[in-house]
Amino acid sequence: MNPITVPVQSAWASKINWTQGAGFALSVLTAATGALPPQYAIFGPLIIQGVQSLATIVFRTFFTTTVTPSSAAKV
Repeated sequence: MNPITVPVQSAWASKINWTQGAGFALSVLTAATGALPPQYAIFGPLIIQGVQSLATIVFRTFFTTTVTPSSAAKV
């Protein structure tokens, strides 16, 4: 098997990690603050999570050119 060389970056610099964290934080804040009327309260977190999922797919598919040290260690 031929070795491959890839750039390695910290997990703190990961677009995917930041997207997941931001989506979670926004969902919790939206649900906890009661920013939406009760009949629409579920739609805020659902929309946020949907956008987060799509952003993660786009980042992972088209914009990820590095790996984290823990991922590189598994290869």
